Amino acid sequence: MGLVSSGHFVSHFLTLTLPPLFPFLRADFDLGYTELGLIMTLYAAATGIFQVPMGMFVDRNGAFPVLLTGLTVLCLSIAGIGLTNSPWALGALAVLAGSANSVFHPANYAILGSAVNPSRLGRAFGIHTFAGHFGNALAPITIIFLAVTWGWRAALVTVGAMGLMVTAAIFLSGDPGEGETQASRRSARARDGGNNQELNSLKFLFSSPLLKLFLFFVLTAAASNGMQTFSVTALVMLFDTPLVTASAALTVFLFASSIGILAGGILADSTSRHDLVAASAFALTAAIIALVGSVALPAFLLILLLGTAGLLQGVIRPARDMLVHAAAPEGATGKVFGFVTTGINVGGALMPLLLGWLVDRGAAEWVFWLIALVMVLALVTVLTTRQPTEPIKVPQEHDSDT
Repeated sequence: MGLVSSGHFVSHFLTLTLPPLFPFLRADFDLGYTELGLIMTLYAAATGIFQVPMGMFVDRNGAFPVLLTGLTVLCLSIAGIGLTNSPWALGALAVLAGSANSVFHPANYAILGSAVNPSRLGRAFGIHTFAGHFGNALAPITIIFLAVTWGWRAALVTVGAMGLMVTAAIFLSGDPGEGETQASRRSARARDGGNNQELNSLKFLFSSPLLKLFLFFVLTAAASNGMQTFSVTALVMLFDTPLVTASAALTVFLFASSIGILAGGILADSTSRHDLVAASAFALTAAIIALVGSVALPAFLLILLLGTAGLLQGVIRPARDMLVHAAAPEGATGKVFGFVTTGINVGGALMPLLLGWLVDRGAAEWVFWLIALVMVLALVTVLTTRQPTEPIKVPQEHDSDT
């Protein structure tokens, strides 16, 4: 579990190494921030597009080799950006890195689902998600330190090489769920009956429970990305909150979210009503966020409230993952997680655009209200998604019309 989580850490860490380097890339490649933003959009789009195909590949060929391949290509692509002088190569390597990044959610969740005892699965999901968040938090300060010390090109080559070292460690550790995943692959192949039948098996992804879980991922990502991208700006514009105070409040929100993920993992192992856990946490968080956006608060109270909101947001993550795991049919964990986690890319792409549009038009008060509204919609979504008592049935060819 530890080494799989370390792969998740590397994925998130490398993904966030490029944005802090935008001033360096702008100068060396003679690009505007619009073009640099487009490069990150291409990265995210490639990840989203390839997650479901990668999930199918994982279910039929095994998660461990796919994980190793994705890690290797991602590390080499990021290091390659540090070696290129061409803007076109920069874009191509970003697409390649984003495509490689698409393997992690389908592969990691498939490995954890097969290798971890069900009684400890919530904790495993919590640690796995925490590792990704820790990678997010560590990347900006690390890459800037390396860039200032050695130059941005050497910085990218260095972190790419460090990622390859982690990949080697995961390879040497061996497949933690080899026996179980082989059985799952045999089940998947027997069920699908070949490449043509596999297309029929994808129908279950569009069942009502999985579509609602996909929407749930969209909404949770939209709320989280909204807080990360525009909460500081909105606080400054609305209440003249000092930039240092607003930034400190966001930092506490993010740190508390990481702690909440670990606590949520323990909670997920002690209850089967993951839907109620997620809904309760969203209800409380929405109320806090609406309050923060409605009245000027003393610095201490602002930081305390956003810390509480972050803790509750973290608690939701393992419960969310447990809901998906419970709904995934045997041998289809990869494609199910690949499908629903695509919602992260959708929500993460749409919310900043919408909030940026509102802020540009002087409607900063809507930042927190809209985030709170998204949380309420997520609450409704999870409550209308029945807690699965057994995995969703994959339709067979002979009963697909019944």
